[in-house]
Amino acid sequence: MIPDGVDIDDLSRQLAEDSVAFGSFMPVEQVSSLEPGLIDAVSHAEQSGFGSLGVVVLEHTPPHTPDLRDVAQDLLLGTDVDTVIVRAPESGAIVSDVHPRGAIEAAQYPFLGNPDIVGGVFGFIDDVNGWSVNWPLALVLIAVTLAAVGGATAWAVRGRSSLRA
Repeated sequence: MIPDGVDIDDLSRQLAEDSVAFGSFMPVEQVSSLEPGLIDAVSHAEQSGFGSLGVVVLEHTPPHTPDLRDVAQDLLLGTDVDTVIVRAPESGAIVSDVHPRGAIEAAQYPFLGNPDIVGGVFGFIDDVNGWSVNWPLALVLIAVTLAAVGGATAWAVRGRSSLRA
């Protein structure tokens, strides 16, 4: 549910202009101090292979923080960006059409804990770009799991056969 006071149409319009948007009640001084750095972060995202990024900064955290994900999702669906970050004073949400959920979740905790919004966005981009699945470990775990399932199945079949005899 979109929280009261969040104007999705206005945020979408702002994202279409320069990929950075601010809540309607953000102090002008804060917008002036954050916007240049966030525009640089959006450029960094595109130049580093992250993809297109939209960053939204809201002036307050809604009472039900999961609503921030709804805001991010609506903005993702209503704009041409690949990833949307919504940041509020005490929380945030990130959704993406191009990055795996695991990469986003791994990078979002340091991002949300960073009071420096601009630095946090740069760090988030770099963390997602550096994330990868540990394929050798994943393959070993899959092989061990398959061997355990095969062994358990053989043991169960053998046990049933001996009961029938």
